[in-house]
Amino acid sequence: MRKILIAAVAVVWLAGGAAILRAQDQSSPIPKVLLIDREMVKFGKDAGHEKNEAAFARAAAAVKSPDHYLAVTTMSGPSEAWFLVGFDSYDDLQKASEYDDQPKAQALFGPLFEKDADFVSDSTQIIATYNEKWSYQPNMNIAEMRYFEIETIQRREGHDKDWEDLVALYQAAAAKVNLDEHDIFFEASYGAHGGTVYIFTPRKSLAELDTAMANSKAFQDALGPDGQKKWAELEEAAIASDTATLVRFNPEMSYAPEDWVKSDPDFWAPKHAMAPKTAAAPALKKKE
Repeated sequence: MRKILIAAVAVVWLAGGAAILRAQDQSSPIPKVLLIDREMVKFGKDAGHEKNEAAFARAAAAVKSPDHYLAVTTMSGPSEAWFLVGFDSYDDLQKASEYDDQPKAQALFGPLFEKDADFVSDSTQIIATYNEKWSYQPNMNIAEMRYFEIETIQRREGHDKDWEDLVALYQAAAAKVNLDEHDIFFEASYGAHGGTVYIFTPRKSLAELDTAMANSKAFQDALGPDGQKKWAELEEAAIASDTATLVRFNPEMSYAPEDWVKSDPDFWAPKHAMAPKTAAAPALKKKE
């Protein structure tokens, strides 16, 4: 939580509804289940990977698949692509997987999965659940965003109370200074070590990072000397590791909802929008 809580940076409003990251308004619900599909891109293969992923999105658009996903690519750390998929329940995730396994869908997407081996060295799928209690002002319009900060925290086993106190301390100080941020927390349920937490911070531009850094003094003042001391103690007790990754939205690789495209066609309507006719498309972009 160094980045979020000490530097006064918060997390993202992420997805909505049973579809994948649907266009949102202030009252839209956050998905209870989030699939994070991470692909590790081989050195020098980013362009080829993007082209192949654009083919996935093109095929889904051609058949008007009801489900949508947001693709982001890393600007820091290892070269990766993340595909973010939201569901209202595990039952909805199962139905999407079953649709994806249909013979017609497999015939359409199978060659693209195989081609991905030319560009991807490894991949992993993580399933996480939304934690409303930890979240702070989570509602926002994700279609207007262009970047995420993704913070991955590994909590220390047996220190749940310290973690809860750390989050409560942040929320109290943020409310005291009326911090204009949107925090959303997801806990990993499958595919990651127990106690893994993902925090997303949306940004319209990288210039917002300058503002977030400038806000850190006000946040520290809100904590006060005693709060700062308590903060350091709780952070040391509750957090085993903390990694921050900066990513950018990639509309070419995303299958964006129609509302997003209508709201900003210059960004969300990629050049690959026209696609050949086909019989079926998967509801879930699943890499194996």
